[in-house]
Amino acid sequence: MKTNAKKSAEFPKRLKEGNAEVTIYRQSNPSRRFNTATGKWEATGRIFHEYVLAYYQGVRQVADKKTGQLKTLPRFVRQKFGNLADAEREARFILTKLANGESEVLKLSGLDRAAYVHSMQKLREWQPDADLYSAVTDFVAAVKRLSDATSLKECVNFYLSRHPAGLPRKTVREVLDEMLAVKANAGVSEPYAKELRLRLGQFADSFGVPISTVSSKQIQEWLTNRDVSGRTQNNYRRLISTLFKFAIRRGYLPKDHDELSGVEKIRDSGGEIEVFTPDELRKLFSACLTPVQERGKWRDRETMIPYLAIAAFCGLRSAEIARLDWSEIHLTGPEHFIEVKAAKAKTASRRTVPIPDNCASWLAPFASETGSVCPFERPDKQCFQYLGPAAKVEWKHNALRHSFISCRLAIIKNVHQVSLEAGNSPQLVFAHYRQLVTETQATDWFGIVPPKDWKNILPMPTESALSQQSEVPGSAASAPVLNAFLSSEPVV
Repeated sequence: MKTNAKKSAEFPKRLKEGNAEVTIYRQSNPSRRFNTATGKWEATGRIFHEYVLAYYQGVRQVADKKTGQLKTLPRFVRQKFGNLADAEREARFILTKLANGESEVLKLSGLDRAAYVHSMQKLREWQPDADLYSAVTDFVAAVKRLSDATSLKECVNFYLSRHPAGLPRKTVREVLDEMLAVKANAGVSEPYAKELRLRLGQFADSFGVPISTVSSKQIQEWLTNRDVSGRTQNNYRRLISTLFKFAIRRGYLPKDHDELSGVEKIRDSGGEIEVFTPDELRKLFSACLTPVQERGKWRDRETMIPYLAIAAFCGLRSAEIARLDWSEIHLTGPEHFIEVKAAKAKTASRRTVPIPDNCASWLAPFASETGSVCPFERPDKQCFQYLGPAAKVEWKHNALRHSFISCRLAIIKNVHQVSLEAGNSPQLVFAHYRQLVTETQATDWFGIVPPKDWKNILPMPTESALSQQSEVPGSAASAPVLNAFLSSEPVV
């Protein structure tokens, strides 16, 4: 009895910390069981104890019984436990929270509290001094910016796919400079290196960021906002793709990086394919042979003849002719052909182009062992600004090459052979150059030859001689030769 009295004297237990107080009460209850025979609850004679935790937390609004007005009273909370140890553990937890003013924490259910404990374990495994509130705040702020169908995990996976651990953070300009150095060391042609510098230089100036952060959407917008043709947009896209592939090879981008696949190619037909007629080509050659007075001096365009002949009868591109050397033009031996080396070809693939007999006749007076075939860096510009107006022929872009492909196809009727000679795909040749000219027109085209002994018959006249001839209406030193040439009759 003394022991029981002593134990009873220990209760109620009051725990205090500052102004906070928690009390533990002990209740003794008789044990009962249900008698199924009598249908009543009966005492078993045993006593069991339970421990009640009591404290005030927050306030509550109650109506006054007399006045009916609301009044604020402390909220009294009671919790029951089966053993004293559990009650004391919970009492210390609650007392600490009440003392710190964190009364909201006390509203956590058992599941919520377990979730809190597990969350803190995960957080401390990642970073021992991490703060749960900061972590949750960052998470909520990030998720709010995403659409409902996107998870934060998906965003992280996307980021890591583009920023694998250990990848150097190279800017677009740094990658470009490195690629230009590598290309120069590899011996790429100067025109191609210039194109890389100019076009990709503009791209690098617009994106002063790590190359791994440039998205397909940004590239598409950059291309779309440029005031250029669809073909030029595709050329920019091709060079940008070259830059990104270089970055992948150097380890600046992951191997599966494929942003360019999201950039649309422009469907560009290139406009209507235009060709020259045989008569227009004769006028162009005639303009090369006819001296004209420019800026007080008499000049001719004979130096343009190799360019004109190769473009019209062999179909080389303007830039390819501008890079051509006489050592690559073979006019001796059983076969006459032009060797277009890979470094000078647009497609970076070597090819040989046969030289027709009429073209060989035009080239023969100019042939040399070495030296540039064309003295102009931009021969197409010379044709547009000077030769076309002098011949009174409207200049058509790429029409000499288009004419060659069309006429060659009309005569040999072999798409694959023409594509090899022109450096185009068979599909492109078949789609754009078929049936543009008749076989008769094509035969006439390749039948255009220089006037007989034209290099001797057409000496450069002196200024005094031409001045005297201009005083006589209808007279010209070259009239008999040029008239015969334009009428396709040989000069005797």
